[in-house]
Amino acid sequence: MYDKRRQCSIIALVTLDLSGNILAANQRFLELVGYSEKELYGNHIEKVMNNGSRFFFHSMIYPKIRMEHQVTEAYLLLQTKEKELLTVMFNAQLFEEEMIIDCFILQDKQRMEHLKEIRAINEALEVALKEKIMLHEELVHANQKMKRYAELDFLTGLYNRRMFIKKLKQMYQAFSEQDRVFSICIFDIDYFKKVNDQYGHLTGDAVIAGIAEEMRRFFDDSCILARFGGEEFILLLPDLDKNRSIAMIEEFRKHIKCQKWQGVSVSISFGLQTINYPSELDDIIIQADQALYAAKRLGRDQVVHRGEMDESVS
Repeated sequence: MYDKRRQCSIIALVTLDLSGNILAANQRFLELVGYSEKELYGNHIEKVMNNGSRFFFHSMIYPKIRMEHQVTEAYLLLQTKEKELLTVMFNAQLFEEEMIIDCFILQDKQRMEHLKEIRAINEALEVALKEKIMLHEELVHANQKMKRYAELDFLTGLYNRRMFIKKLKQMYQAFSEQDRVFSICIFDIDYFKKVNDQYGHLTGDAVIAGIAEEMRRFFDDSCILARFGGEEFILLLPDLDKNRSIAMIEEFRKHIKCQKWQGVSVSISFGLQTINYPSELDDIIIQADQALYAAKRLGRDQVVHRGEMDESVS
């Protein structure tokens, strides 16, 4: 391991913004070029270079830093405040997230003596950079997981209630501008409490998850599928009017009755409502829910559309 305090007294350090302006420098750099902080800060790094070095920096070194994010063991002539020229070895590392360039400068006459320290610095920078990349990837992964948990139901992988309402609002806005129709369907599992009581909650969860999987298989990607809570589900059927939505949901009802999960089969009651513009979104869901409860009162295991409910049922 190198002595950090010792190398800092030998290595001239200067930090630039992405345009090459000096943001900070250590005491060694100030001593090397003979300027004070006040004289340097805010000025471009070319202030401490002669014309030849300025050309070399702008044409070779700076483009390499921006493209490859680093430069190692480049040689430059620095010009001090007293116009003395110093041959130095120049290393730089760009940190894009912080939008800074850290430069490490060593006089050539000290190069061999302190080569190990320079390499140790570069290795430390590589380790720090890898750690930054790793932390960034972990943060991205954590954010993706948090977003997934915020949008999806944990058991089924379908959208949750909050996300469905958000998607419904977006769909309503887009479809109303194009005068396109869509239907909302709410359904739940008939006598689901008996499933839990007789077979246990793990089997109940398997039934809920299994129905969600059948929804994904049966309905195409244009449909918005969600678990609305408990054993209740909701879906949005784009471009389906009353008759077509009834036909599709009736087919799905029959399909579900043929399935079994851990040896258990269930039936489902469905409530439908088709959009009429202008409508309140809450009213659309309430009307579909009314149709669902009508289906239950009529004996369950059936599809009821709100538009077909007679006055005695409603």
